[in-house]
Amino acid sequence: MYGEQYKHLSSDAKLAYIVLKDRLEYSLRNHWVDEKDHVYFIFTNQELINLFNCSEHKVIKIKVELKSASLLLQKQMGFNPKTKKNEPNHLYLSKLDVKATDVYLRCKCWQKKPETLATSGTAKNAVNLYKDYKRLCVQYC
Repeated sequence: MYGEQYKHLSSDAKLAYIVLKDRLEYSLRNHWVDEKDHVYFIFTNQELINLFNCSEHKVIKIKVELKSASLLLQKQMGFNPKTKKNEPNHLYLSKLDVKATDVYLRCKCWQKKPETLATSGTAKNAVNLYKDYKRLCVQYC
């Protein structure tokens, strides 16, 4: 989620994407596919409310954010007359759109050769190296 098109996403939306991606991987292992052979998963609003310890309004806001970034699609399943229940929505997660420049900028942070305290100087230098590393990551990642 280092691309320019994802910088506007809130931390909650990014975290939700990771959680939903984990559930998608579970669906892949269990071969949950719809009639069009698309892999779907189920993650109810209540599950997200419990996981994030937030309101339903917040969960809906997160989902809208992911939808607006073209990362999430929901298919409403509606009422099932056989079970006499409303079925949970089928969720479809898109892959991140990663460009070569995103990968380059992400990797730039780790191109510096690691040094031990013995070769880099004092512990104070180690703190400065860490600050430089964090600054580069904020700037490029």
